[in-house]
Amino acid sequence: MTTTSFPPAATTSLPAAATVASTAAAEWIKLRTLRSTWWFVGGSAAIMALVAMLESDDGDPTTVLAVSVATAALSNFLQYTLAAFAMLAITGEFAFRSIAVTCACTPSRTRVMLAKAVVVGSTVLLVGTGVAVLGVGVAAVRFGELGALDSTHVADIAAMGVYLSLLGVLALGIGTLVRRTAGGLAILVLLLLVVPEVMVLVSERLGAPVIATIADYTPSPAGWRLMSGDWEYGLVLAAWATLTIATGIWALRTRDV
Repeated sequence: MTTTSFPPAATTSLPAAATVASTAAAEWIKLRTLRSTWWFVGGSAAIMALVAMLESDDGDPTTVLAVSVATAALSNFLQYTLAAFAMLAITGEFAFRSIAVTCACTPSRTRVMLAKAVVVGSTVLLVGTGVAVLGVGVAAVRFGELGALDSTHVADIAAMGVYLSLLGVLALGIGTLVRRTAGGLAILVLLLLVVPEVMVLVSERLGAPVIATIADYTPSPAGWRLMSGDWEYGLVLAAWATLTIATGIWALRTRDV
């Protein structure tokens, strides 16, 4: 009498291709193989080094100028450069229609968005922190402040990297919602530069300090406070990043690609 064998019961675990980690690995391959990625990295390093070499002494003996120079370069230039890099991680796919292939290979659009956020956020954190170290180092050598640097300034550099990372995730979410690089960057500049300034002006004109207080919780002022040592403002930036990523997930799931 013959016996019939049956295949083992299917397990409930997801295949490798259906995890955020494996999707993030694929996103990392896409990001690191783009020539534009390395142009952004090299350009950010060049901007920071140039500003560190050209910035003049502000004459304030109570601060370590090297850290102030790096923070100023980041606020005036690098936050926009690296935010544009983060946004292009998604708007570039919409422009060249490769987003359709991405969503066909990974049907869960939520997983695609989360994987992109992990990859973009960690990449900008690494690049931003490295560029901040470069700027502080170059400025410290130029102004003879290497001996003045201590462990407290390590926290300052870490705050710069965290701010840029969260800003990159925020930019990614805006780019997913808008789907166009020019429009996304316009919204980002308005949010970072125009909105807080207008709110402060309105506060002064109306004599309503509460409006200026609210302006402190927009991304750019919150980032400045974070880099000044107020780490609780990192939660404000995290909330902004979470909001935009959630909005991006909604847009990716409800619209055709």
